[in-house]
Amino acid sequence: MKTIRCSQFAILIIGWSFVAHVGYGQEFQLERTLQGHEGQVQNIRFSPNGKLLAGGGSDGRIIIWEVASGKILHKIKGHAKTVYEVTFSKDGKLLASAGEEGTACVWEVATGKNIGCFQNKPFPMFAGVLRQELISVSFVVFSPNSRYIYFSGDNGYIMKADLTKAVSGQVQPAEVIHSTNEPSGRWYSTVTGGTVSQDEKSLVVTVGNWVKFIDLDDGLMIRQFRYDNHYLNDVVNGPYPNSIATWSYDGKVTIWNATNGRVITSLQVTNPENYSGASFSRDGKLMVTSTYGTSVRVWDLSTGKLIATLSGHRQIVRISRFSPTEDLIASASYDGTVKLWRMKKPEAQEPVVTQQPTPRPEPPRPAPVPEPSQPSNNSTSDNSTPKESDLTFKNEKVEVGKTIQLSNILFEQSSFILRRESYAELDKLVAFLKENPTVMIELRGHTDNVGDPMKNQILSERRVLAVKNYLLQKGIEESRIKTAAFGGTMPIADNSTEAGRQKNRRVEMKILSM
Repeated sequence: MKTIRCSQFAILIIGWSFVAHVGYGQEFQLERTLQGHEGQVQNIRFSPNGKLLAGGGSDGRIIIWEVASGKILHKIKGHAKTVYEVTFSKDGKLLASAGEEGTACVWEVATGKNIGCFQNKPFPMFAGVLRQELISVSFVVFSPNSRYIYFSGDNGYIMKADLTKAVSGQVQPAEVIHSTNEPSGRWYSTVTGGTVSQDEKSLVVTVGNWVKFIDLDDGLMIRQFRYDNHYLNDVVNGPYPNSIATWSYDGKVTIWNATNGRVITSLQVTNPENYSGASFSRDGKLMVTSTYGTSVRVWDLSTGKLIATLSGHRQIVRISRFSPTEDLIASASYDGTVKLWRMKKPEAQEPVVTQQPTPRPEPPRPAPVPEPSQPSNNSTSDNSTPKESDLTFKNEKVEVGKTIQLSNILFEQSSFILRRESYAELDKLVAFLKENPTVMIELRGHTDNVGDPMKNQILSERRVLAVKNYLLQKGIEESRIKTAAFGGTMPIADNSTEAGRQKNRRVEMKILSM
């Protein structure tokens, strides 16, 4: 193994595999290549505990590997045609697969035994004198309690199957709980992707230009969002609380607020007409995407910048996914292989201790020479530059090192989307910074301590970046703004009351220099 380094670019060579690192303080190293499919690998998925990886391919096979060893645990001939989807149940004990031939099957992970298969309802299509039936299944997911599976595909129907009624080795009918086709019964489009929402109350699907939320209990549509730029190919839960991410055929990944459909961010990740899906690191800071030729691309979500391109496959990379438990990426290619890429942590360095010279006393300064007399306006100083003590922000004295709370900075609930009521307060800060162009600040984000500490930390990071982006859009130089986020670790009030929690959910400004 040979590593070539530059200041902002490094290439790691492993045999014939190349790993590129672009402007980021960590390396991705090819750990191993998994084999076993006799054709294109179409999809992969990590188990919830990150110990297993399942893959489905054009050979109709389902393979389950052990991540740590690369050993094949099961190799199953599961479908007559291509396996489009593989996904684990919430507890990791079951695996579901979706097939091009029109079935969704469920397997016991420990043994590889078939639990049962379910038939997708055909939709008859007529082309001239020819009649064909749309039956292909594009996605399958488990219900939160793992009793049901939901699946759909070319026919536009949302199907539901009860696993307690499954019969091993048999194909049984499933129930139609919703149709995405037109009210007249005319076919609209293929349902291309699906996932269970973060709150586990709805099934989120992509069909045509639409993202649709369907109630898991009664099958009724709760809400829908339209993407006008192109058709949508896939949907997954997003990296932030109450968010989803879609892949569209214009080559973009778009992250949405799942409640109101507002676009949080949209990144051009590949060329138009390519289809794939996005996956996010366990801390929600990075995103991995595919179908950019034979490469895997890694993105920094806080900046929207491409930070790494991983190359090593011989044919197009169909899908890449982050492990849910460690800094590991799996990529699946039409060359029939799956590669595991490990994110290397920077090596710890010994602190450098230097002996400071003993300070010498400064010599006495000479007395100032009196300035020639000038006309006076009863001013006690001839210095036209304001002193630190002269500066104020919202009638509050501004000094280096002082932290000032920005009141009325409001966000959508459990989101980092700024509400319009925040603009007036932020515009006051913009005016202050423009009037005092030498002032440098640090924006500091905080939350209350309710909920998962990691999600609170991520939320505080995203909220403080939202405030920073507002200032940048108003013309404030980025070099003047630093950011810091503390989640719920620095309360200023009692978190046991709503009033106290409200005070703890805040953005502050610290004066760094003037």
